[in-house]
Amino acid sequence: MPIPPRPDGQVTPALNEVNDQIRRLMGQPASPHRTAEYRQLLDVWGDLARGDVDQVA
Repeated sequence: MPIPPRPDGQVTPALNEVNDQIRRLMGQPASPHRTAEYRQLLDVWGDLARGDVDQVA
C-alpha cells in the first residue's frame, strides 16, 4: 500500500509499521480472521494517513 508523502517528504514510523503488519498478514493463508484483521489494519492506516495531512480549509 503506498504511503502518502508528508510535506517534509518523510513517512511517519507508524505508517511504516502498519504497512509491515499488512505485508506480514498477506503472507498468511486466507481466512475469516485474516480478513477481519486486514480490515482493521486498513482502518488504522487510513486514520494515520488522514492525520498526517495538513488541512487546507
